[in-house]
Amino acid sequence: MALLKKYFTAAFAAAILLTIGVISCTKIDTTTQGGDILLVDNINTFEDTMYVNTSQGIFLNDSTLVYKNENHVIGRIDNDPFFGKTEAAIYVQFKPTFYPFYFGNAGDTVKNGTTGNASPLAGFDSAFICLSYKGAWGDTTLASNIPQNFEVRTISNLDVDFRDKTDTVRKLNYQPSFINTTIIGSATITPQKIKSFAKLNKGLFKDSINNQIRIKLDPAFASSIFNGQDSAATGANNGFYNDSIFRRKFNGFAITVSGTGNTLYYVNLAEAKTRLEFHYHKTRAGIKDTVVQSFQMFPLAQGVIAASSSANYIKRTHSSFITAPTAGAPFLYLQTSPGSFANVSIPKLTNYSNRIIHRAYLIVDEQPYVRTVDEYYTPPPYLYLDLKDSSNAVPQKYKPLYFDLSNQVYNPDITTSPFYFPANNVDVNVAGGDALRRRDPNSGLEYYGYELNITRYVQHIVTNNFYNYDLRLYAPSQIYYPQYIGRQFVIPFFNPTAVGRVRVVSGSVPNTDIHRMRLRIIYSKI
Repeated sequence: MALLKKYFTAAFAAAILLTIGVISCTKIDTTTQGGDILLVDNINTFEDTMYVNTSQGIFLNDSTLVYKNENHVIGRIDNDPFFGKTEAAIYVQFKPTFYPFYFGNAGDTVKNGTTGNASPLAGFDSAFICLSYKGAWGDTTLASNIPQNFEVRTISNLDVDFRDKTDTVRKLNYQPSFINTTIIGSATITPQKIKSFAKLNKGLFKDSINNQIRIKLDPAFASSIFNGQDSAATGANNGFYNDSIFRRKFNGFAITVSGTGNTLYYVNLAEAKTRLEFHYHKTRAGIKDTVVQSFQMFPLAQGVIAASSSANYIKRTHSSFITAPTAGAPFLYLQTSPGSFANVSIPKLTNYSNRIIHRAYLIVDEQPYVRTVDEYYTPPPYLYLDLKDSSNAVPQKYKPLYFDLSNQVYNPDITTSPFYFPANNVDVNVAGGDALRRRDPNSGLEYYGYELNITRYVQHIVTNNFYNYDLRLYAPSQIYYPQYIGRQFVIPFFNPTAVGRVRVVSGSVPNTDIHRMRLRIIYSKI
């Protein structure tokens, strides 16, 4: 089913939902944060609930980078009633595996013809762009999945940025400037078609493959590479001589999706099943054979071959719920990168004092409702919380939460040392933020909830009269703090790009709504 389920089923299954028990006047705290059970007896241990103020935010220029060995997204979602539309495209260079390049082996005849060393039994047959399929998010059911039309075009050699900046890791909003309009290949794709086996050739060597998106290229275009180029040092058609000449003649491909859809597909460009695949006939000693030979995407430079340029463009067309929220809107819309966020403030924490904080955690609940569309538009696996800088900087600056991201020592205010962020990343066993499936006690409907630990941060406010920062709540694929450039300024997080969106209850609903976003504090008096 959905990619979220594929990657995170074990994590969800491991999250045990404890029931709340009442024994006389004692309540048992059952938060997933921490390894102990706290008894709220209102004699030694007490509980506070602080309701929060919230507002909707949107990332106007998402900083997420897609590294070449990571999964890339392609596809469309056009029917999400809450979040709007998503479209994703891939741009990639495929290159020969050596230079000067030639098809076949020494002594082979691969060109068709009737004179010289050519043979009427040899020659070009077909070519495919192949993408290694890793999973899907959205509607992957046989009954309602919308087939998507994948289209291939070429990137013009006028686009020097894409052609020559082969080591660049690009943001999700990047597109090559010059893309030719002619479609040179297309295929209709469904998850079921990808998983079925495709036969690669019909000759002496027979093989088949599945979990691969295969797009057949126009024979005239593919033949212009196969028959139109040679490995000579000079000449008009010497595209196979070296890497720089090849890139100037064949800059790369734009793979996009037309029409409508309700699924995002995930592919890995660095794997062997991603390739530009040529099928041709050859003869050797009068024996005919059918051969497959491939060009590859090179995530890193390899000898005389520069790294391949690539980019993953993802465009969100957000609904009005996100772009024009009404004042006091009951819901907030959180979408994994490139996505949206929520502003959160907790005014009652200011001047909160004279107590020992055993546990403090922000409770974020999805609005329970009958799951139809959301059965396959699943929530982000993890939410993340950080602090809004107290200055009125433009653009607004943020920094990591104090203390509670890990058991390691780190300091968000140190920008000249590598210890500003936990060396082993966010520890979700400490910080929380993972999606937990729950059931509403009134309606019986299932929903996802999140708990984010801010215990030591709150204790710091209480003990040291520390500044009560406003917060940012979101579902990143990467965490980015520009003040740390020169260090580990792009920090990987646990959400696959574009996987997940969730409609959560805001801080604007009445306190009687048991799902209102709130801070729960378990404490003892001093």
